[in-house]
Amino acid sequence: MNLKNTLKSSVAVAALFAVSVPMTSEAGNITNGKTAKLAISGQIVRAITNADDGTNDKTFQTGGAQTSSRLRWVASSKLSDSVTVGGAIEMNIPHSNAAGSMTLGDPGSDGVQSADSAWAIRHEYIYVTSKTMGKAYIGQTSAAADGSGEANYSGTGMFAGSAGSGHAKSVFFNTVVGGVTSSSTITPATAISNLDHSSRTDVIRYDTPVFMGLKLKTSAIAGGNWDIAGEYNEKIDDIKVRVRAGYTQLADNVTKNFTATGSVAVGHDSGLHVAFAGGKQSIGNPKGPSVVRNATIQDKDTNDDGINDPHFWAATVGYNTKMFASGPTAFAMNYIQTKNNVFAANQDLNEGISMSFQAVQNFSAIGAQVGLEWIRYEYSSQTGNGAANTFDDIDALTLQTVFKF
Repeated sequence: MNLKNTLKSSVAVAALFAVSVPMTSEAGNITNGKTAKLAISGQIVRAITNADDGTNDKTFQTGGAQTSSRLRWVASSKLSDSVTVGGAIEMNIPHSNAAGSMTLGDPGSDGVQSADSAWAIRHEYIYVTSKTMGKAYIGQTSAAADGSGEANYSGTGMFAGSAGSGHAKSVFFNTVVGGVTSSSTITPATAISNLDHSSRTDVIRYDTPVFMGLKLKTSAIAGGNWDIAGEYNEKIDDIKVRVRAGYTQLADNVTKNFTATGSVAVGHDSGLHVAFAGGKQSIGNPKGPSVVRNATIQDKDTNDDGINDPHFWAATVGYNTKMFASGPTAFAMNYIQTKNNVFAANQDLNEGISMSFQAVQNFSAIGAQVGLEWIRYEYSSQTGNGAANTFDDIDALTLQTVFKF
């Protein structure tokens, strides 16, 4: 892979930040004529990515993949000493070149920069929080189980981590048949996933107060789905522990019954940390003489022998330290394996793998981060006759900057 331009950019940007960090600036709130306070914040995310699909490679300038440029307005007002009422609006701003849309095209062709994206709602909700009763939400925000497979202490959240696919996730795997290379219809985004529940959607959600490190959450999701989740955070001497678990009942999905995921992270005061995650999705309408199978599943089960449930496991190991006065430095390695996430003809027993290494430097005084990630995607599957499909790996090297305000 040709990394010359990307590596040059990495050194230049890191050097620029290292020598030009200004003094800390203070952020403030806006208070209107009533009692509510309004805080405005957001972030700008830009990246340079060199993607290589085994035949072509190209360097792109894009927005973020795992995190993106956005604007946020959060309002709050005290109803009493123990009760606060508020709300939030958060929007993904239009991106000049969305990271999730770049492609390399057919073997031998040039890569394609994507068109500008549109405004998109991330959060739009009202909340009521009580010191003794917990917190309730109504509107679009994270469902209760969102993020249940993503517990970690990595400090490299600007990149994919246990989510598996980030930059270059929209590049098609090349398939090799009879010595001839051609572009497939499979991307890392479709093959690799941590099955992360309902994410942000329309919910009525309730979170309990934290009791001895434990918090429970549940939400009713528009369309008839519901979920439940738990979080546990504790510090024992010089060891901190973070546990997440979630379950979503997919009542409105004609092909899936439920999603269940969990994760645990352990961090030491020295900066060393590890995390593990796993989960599965139950596919509906199993094969059987008395069951009318869903047509979508029937079409994609080329062997007509039922579909194995999609499932994944992931591991992260890393080290957080403070190498420079400008702020913390984080290093992490991630591995994720997802099986049977692709529903397509002649893609039986499919498996996607993501391996990555990240390094992120914080510049705390200005709310900025600069990070470098190498990620490799692998994919394999079988035809309906049991023959192995052959695919080239995809590599991506990304330099990314996040500026928060």
